[in-house]
Amino acid sequence: MDKSARVMGLEINQDKTKYMICGARKKYGEHMLKVKHMTFERVNSFVYLGSLITADNNIFVEINNRITLANKSYFELMNLLKAKNMSRKHKVTMYKTLIKPVLGYGAETWVMRRADELRLGVFERKIEGFMDPSVKRIPGDQGTMMNCIIYTVRLIW
Repeated sequence: MDKSARVMGLEINQDKTKYMICGARKKYGEHMLKVKHMTFERVNSFVYLGSLITADNNIFVEINNRITLANKSYFELMNLLKAKNMSRKHKVTMYKTLIKPVLGYGAETWVMRRADELRLGVFERKIEGFMDPSVKRIPGDQGTMMNCIIYTVRLIW
């Protein structure tokens, strides 16, 4: 492995390299993998390009993380989104461009369960209610929720 990497101009960093076994089996034996003089640690999850990958492909933790990050985005913008002197159009634009992308990042790869769809819908309605309690849906969305957007993005992907 080391020789093949050097041919391509790569160098293996033993401290940074880890491995993960994916699948339904729960017993795998050793927690360390030895290849010649190098030892690699086994992990059950890791973050790749900002998304959490788990050995059992459980996206519950990833969706919770996305909701938490979208909440942080909302609370940073809360003063603007609740401002009485800002038009609803500008608030919706801010929501669609600054909060929704944070919530839906990496969603093309999620295997959604009904409970996950409901949690995303609850979060979306909560934000919409904070922006303007008198309006239940954002104009222009025609009742679409985050999970409908995810399905559309999957078709394009």
